[in-house]
Amino acid sequence: GLSATGANLMAWSEHRRRRTGRAWSRGASLGFVVGCVALNLCGIGIFALSCAMGGAVATVMPIQTGANLMVNMAEQMCLGLKHYGKSMRVGTIVVLLSVATLGGLGPKEPADLDVLDLLRAPGAVAWIAAMAASTVLALLASYITFNHPQGSFAKLGSFTALISLTTVIGSSVSKCFGLLSGWPLAACYGLYLIDGLICMSFTVIANKECDVSIYIPAQLSSQLVINMFTGFFVWGDSAYIDRPLEYVIMYLIMICGVYLISPDVDLGGQIQRSRSIRRSELSAGNAA
Repeated sequence: GLSATGANLMAWSEHRRRRTGRAWSRGASLGFVVGCVALNLCGIGIFALSCAMGGAVATVMPIQTGANLMVNMAEQMCLGLKHYGKSMRVGTIVVLLSVATLGGLGPKEPADLDVLDLLRAPGAVAWIAAMAASTVLALLASYITFNHPQGSFAKLGSFTALISLTTVIGSSVSKCFGLLSGWPLAACYGLYLIDGLICMSFTVIANKECDVSIYIPAQLSSQLVINMFTGFFVWGDSAYIDRPLEYVIMYLIMICGVYLISPDVDLGGQIQRSRSIRRSELSAGNAA
């Protein structure tokens, strides 16, 4: 829950500033940023250590996600940052139960994976290339939407995609720490540092500029989904999952939970409104 605490620290500082109309001093603003970064670094460090010690990313990440979601809901309610209605509370619990179940359904990987052979597979190469291209596009989209309003769906989607992609990339790279040596290990350390700087910088910005009550569940769930596909295409997780159908279904249930947590996102309602607008325009055209 350290990452969620860091996010809510920044969200509370911005919420307080907007409500009182008074800006924080430079020292206080710096303190909030340092606190957010420190808490996120501690969370990332614990996660990387768990993966480096042999924990499967597909198992460790759901546990981390569940802890962050519960901490986020508790802190948001206690700090008065967001009113959690029935659907948001139920959605959080649904996601929590889903990620708890994923920990048991996840792959049971062997301890002696051949990383270089796995990375040379055509499917792995294609997926890594797709993730790299998507990260660049998400980076550009985050820059373009930076000045959009806090409730902007484009802004939320851009930052969520960027942070989820860089988090999954960093998670897979950290998994290599205990499996490689020599120059491949040095290259992993370099890539992990660059990826971590991008992820951390935009995490701090997203915590301040986005609605954290929606951003955190969306980011954590999309991170899990991207991580699932990364496990299948890069790490060969399909060979180590005993019940693949149940594994995929739990991800679908988790996505439904995130949909409940985000009451402002109503895809069905948006489709109906679009159809009503088109009908009105057609009716007006026929009448003319």
